[in-house]
Amino acid sequence: MNNCFKDSQVVSKTELQSSIILCTLIILHIQTNAMLVNIFSSRKLFLKYYIIGLFFFFTFSISGLAQEKYCADEIKDMNLPFLPGKINTWYSAGVEKRATELKGFLERASKLFEDSLKVKIDLTMAVLAPKEWEALMDKPYGLPTMRPGTCKRSNEKFPKPLYAAILPGAVDGPVYDGWMQLKDSLSPATIQKLKKEGIAFEQGGKILIDFVGLHELGHAYAHAFGINSYVNFFAEFIADYLAYSFLRSTKERLHKKFIAVLSANVDGITPVHADFTQYEKFRSSEHPSTECWYNSIITLKAKEIYNQRGFEFLTAVKKAFPEAEGKLNTETIIARLDTIHFGILKWSEGITNNVRQQ
Repeated sequence: MNNCFKDSQVVSKTELQSSIILCTLIILHIQTNAMLVNIFSSRKLFLKYYIIGLFFFFTFSISGLAQEKYCADEIKDMNLPFLPGKINTWYSAGVEKRATELKGFLERASKLFEDSLKVKIDLTMAVLAPKEWEALMDKPYGLPTMRPGTCKRSNEKFPKPLYAAILPGAVDGPVYDGWMQLKDSLSPATIQKLKKEGIAFEQGGKILIDFVGLHELGHAYAHAFGINSYVNFFAEFIADYLAYSFLRSTKERLHKKFIAVLSANVDGITPVHADFTQYEKFRSSEHPSTECWYNSIITLKAKEIYNQRGFEFLTAVKKAFPEAEGKLNTETIIARLDTIHFGILKWSEGITNNVRQQ
């Protein structure tokens, strides 16, 4: 559930440097042509070295300016089976059923976000088996991911984001494994809540994977809407808010199943810390279950606020946070959110009360 927008900026420092180098080389090339004629008394010898020089000139100039591909283009280049539609989807052999399911799920959410936020994004999706995932990604198999630039993390900058959602074709990976480890940790009351919603324990892992995919879509639409990420807490809060907004809108009342599973996370997981200021420096790879706990407790708060205010809350947030990326810290953000929706500050200070005692 990591923030996925640190890859896209408008201008690349590397690209600018390469352009300056190319211009400099062209000027030097023109200025030295006359000198070369004087140095080489033989016209034939001059032509030989002139051609060799041009070869190396264009080889290094072009390679210096070459841009890495968008992840969306890398996906297309894999020549996988294809499902057309609102979200063009490529998938590995053997996972067409799961690809079709995820495509429909995220397309429904995408329509709600577009209609409610009045924005559109360019989105491609890949639903992959482990072999294709490993060739394309630099993250563990099974963790849904959204990429606005390259598939693997890089310093390459692009003029605009072209979003690519990469999801596992199998119900497997760290999200699923983390859920399965909770089986003996959940209270009888939590188990009963899952059963009430018709959720067999093993199904909870699939529901969580679907939630992470929806959450990643929320990141993309939040960015398109003009809400910056700033810090872990804020980025995750907005993405979770959008994810819940879709679940709450569904005729089949999907929010009830998803909230039951997220509530089970809060009941069963003991995080390494429960403090949003510490969360700012936290990386999910340190303790994936802690990342899951934070997003679960955040979504439960997002549920409360959305049920009162709907999408109007996001409009208020956008207006209240005009600063550029990197200009705000967690304490400032929470205090300002509390002026938009009273009670957020008190809630944030009391999240330690939700930590399961071992």
